Amino acid sequence: MSTAVGVVGSLGPARRVPGRPEGSVDVGEMSNWGKRGALWADAMSHALAERYGRWALGWRWAHDEGDFDGGPVGAWCCPRHSITTQRETLARVVEALCEWRAWLERVAGWFEAYQLDPPAVADSGLCGSGPPGT
Repeated sequence: MSTAVGVVGSLGPARRVPGRPEGSVDVGEMSNWGKRGALWADAMSHALAERYGRWALGWRWAHDEGDFDGGPVGAWCCPRHSITTQRETLARVVEALCEWRAWLERVAGWFEAYQLDPPAVADSGLCGSGPPGT
């Protein structure tokens, strides 16, 4: 995790975490800030994918109603709820990235443990060869 902290902190978007509006703000201002936050999160996703590869794009696949809801990541919700201070926000990105990676490794372990028998799969038509008998 300490390596991820250094990497995330060195990426371009880490220097440009959008500041949250202070005090009471109207709905329009919060909506505009949310859009800036989403653009920032997209830029961070791009930077993470450039550094680590495409697997890193899932760091925002949040539980419940997040950026991309229904996923395994609990550390990140969405810009509106997850972007606070620069330090807290980058810590959330690191935690979400590590959580995502751990989930991917668990899934890879399941694929390893429950391997498909290629001839049986081909005969069943499960992996793209169309319905059985075609």
